[in-house]
Amino acid sequence: MDKLEWRTEQRKVKDLIPYEKNPRKISDEQVRQLKESLEKFNVVEIPAIDTDNKLIAGHQRVKILMMLNRGDEEIDVRVPNRKLTKEEFEEYNIRSNKNTADWDFDILKLFDEDLLEKIGFDDKELFKVIDDDIDFDKIEGNEDREVKTKDMEVTCPECNYNFNIKI
Repeated sequence: MDKLEWRTEQRKVKDLIPYEKNPRKISDEQVRQLKESLEKFNVVEIPAIDTDNKLIAGHQRVKILMMLNRGDEEIDVRVPNRKLTKEEFEEYNIRSNKNTADWDFDILKLFDEDLLEKIGFDDKELFKVIDDDIDFDKIEGNEDREVKTKDMEVTCPECNYNFNIKI
C-alpha cells in the first residue's frame, strides 16, 4: 500500500459529504464561537476529506459554512493520494478531533482575560489563568477529598469595588 501523502485541492462546500459516524459534537455556544471565527478569519484550518469527498475532519466548519449560505463557495481541502482504508479513515477521524493538549497557564496570563472569555474560556479555565494552583478536581469532586481554599481579591467591573472571595 502506498504511503499516505496529502495535497491541497478545492471543493464546493455543498459537495463535501459528512461522515455518518462522526462522533464529534459541539454545543450551541461553540457553534456561535466557530461561526464568529469563520466570519472574522474565514477558513484557516481546512477540512480533510477522502478521495470520494467524504469528510474526515472539519465537519463542524463545513456545517457552519452551510449555515452561512456558503455552500456554492469553493474552499481548500486536504485530500490523500489514495483512498483510505476503513481503519485509517476511522483512526484519523478520531485523532483529528481528540484534543489532548494542555494550556500553559503562565503564558495565558499574558493575554487579556476579556479576549480569553470571548474566545470561550469558561470560568474554571479563567480561574486557572489567574491562579494555576487551583485544583478543581478536588473542589468539584469527591467530598472526602481535602479541599484547599485561597483568598482572592476581585474587583467589580461595574463599580470598581474590591472584595475578597475564597476559592
